[in-house]
Amino acid sequence: MPVSLSRPGVYIDTSSFPTFVSSTPGDAVACFIGQAPRGPLVPTVVSSWKDFVGWFGGFELNSPVSPLHLAVYSYFSAGGTSAVVIRITTAASMPVAASTTLMDQAATPLQTLKVSAANPGSWSNNIYVDVTAGDQSSASSTPTTPTLTFNIVVHYLPGGTGTPSPANVVEQWRNMSMVINSNYQGQANYALGMVNNSYSGSRWIQLAQPTGGASATLPPANNPKPIAAVQLAGGLDGTGSPPAAPPTPQPTDYQTAFSLLDQFPDQPFVVNLCGVVDPTIVGPIVGLAQNRGNVFLVLDCPPAYTPTAMQTWALNLSFRTEKAAVYYPQLVIADPYNPTAGSTRTIPPGGFVSGMYIQTDQTRGVAKAPAGLGTSLLGVYGVEPTGVMTNTDQGNLNQANVNCLISVPGSGVVIWGARTLSAYLVTRYVSVERSIIYLSSQMIAMTKFAVFEPNDWVLWNHITSVLSQFLNEFWQSGGLSGMSAAQAFYVTCDGTNNTISTIQQGIVNVEVGVALQFPAEFVVIKIGQWAGGQSLDISNT
Repeated sequence: MPVSLSRPGVYIDTSSFPTFVSSTPGDAVACFIGQAPRGPLVPTVVSSWKDFVGWFGGFELNSPVSPLHLAVYSYFSAGGTSAVVIRITTAASMPVAASTTLMDQAATPLQTLKVSAANPGSWSNNIYVDVTAGDQSSASSTPTTPTLTFNIVVHYLPGGTGTPSPANVVEQWRNMSMVINSNYQGQANYALGMVNNSYSGSRWIQLAQPTGGASATLPPANNPKPIAAVQLAGGLDGTGSPPAAPPTPQPTDYQTAFSLLDQFPDQPFVVNLCGVVDPTIVGPIVGLAQNRGNVFLVLDCPPAYTPTAMQTWALNLSFRTEKAAVYYPQLVIADPYNPTAGSTRTIPPGGFVSGMYIQTDQTRGVAKAPAGLGTSLLGVYGVEPTGVMTNTDQGNLNQANVNCLISVPGSGVVIWGARTLSAYLVTRYVSVERSIIYLSSQMIAMTKFAVFEPNDWVLWNHITSVLSQFLNEFWQSGGLSGMSAAQAFYVTCDGTNNTISTIQQGIVNVEVGVALQFPAEFVVIKIGQWAGGQSLDISNT
């Protein structure tokens, strides 16, 4: 009902239509490949922005701008859940982790423990460690031989200025020993085993025996001697830095980083390259995505492009693929690197868009195009000035398969396009291609039981039953079109497509046909004058 009916007249009541929530959310995971000052060099799963900061650091003062940080930050702002993060390096000039070597407590001290940053880069020069005495009564390597323990306190000073203090302690490792089989209060406390543990270990440092091997000093004097504020040194972003700028990753470096996803062969991904728009980098990654089959690329646009320039850029791309979509223009957000109130920064849209992909998957399913008034990008102030578009600009960009980001009164900045870079009508839409990826990945997982089973009609019926049940549920949730299940899909796995010849080759052939949902990209309303069935008789009297 209208809010208030106070005066005679005609009232219009506006309300939202019911939203259908799919019972089959997508299974894709976002992946971000980009440069960052610090962080692991292996694929790392993060479940929140806080979790990401724990591994890769946050927006620290005086730190270089990180495309990876900006993309992941905007991803979680847009409602993204977990993501795989790959920090890219360059093979021609690998970064180096800062380190220091601690001496033992012997009368003539020997090297006993090497402390290195957990991951490489010049950032690691800002790590300091204290060594203090631990509990000297309860630890033992055997029940009868006392073993002194020691503590390591880790400080991190962003920007490398100031003096280490309790305010910048990031980790403390207590009551450790340099004896491999030692324990403290029933728990193993060998220093390398505690700090280097891949699950419960440090995110800041790694320990190792010094060059030349372990100290020859007998326990407990082989423990490092107490010392305060030892700074790690030698951290480099690459050869010649600092003060030189970190080396620029090459196309092969991105291909190497992308290949790390082979650790998750059956997992579908939505991949963003964190602001990279160079076709010599993006093109090979597109080829790798096509070969893999279950990866969809969210591509960023160049900065400060006018709509005409963006249209030209898109039409000149050498690759036309259903495995990727590009979004324009760049977006304006509050600058996370600048604490001054009102400061803004223009960033690529890929992080926000990837977050909306995952959010739409969870709330509506992959059959719903990640576009429309429901895709308001939270935290976005607007689009960059050069990206303001007229209706004509939007039409031209849409025909060039560029998905526009526009400001809509009452909704903010929304995604207003759902096209892939494919030149073909059947693979034009993001939701159609991602539905195929989803169905393929699910059906692969559901039919792995069939490998090495007897290849006969019993197996064929089992496969048909499993896939038909899955597709029926997907159709009922709105993922497939058709008035009935028979119109929505079919599964054929029987004697018609499995012959004696294929059986002897160990092959089971399964044919699946699906009627996918296409988004309503254009809503056409025809309005004309109508006399309402009235007739008018004019006569002379």
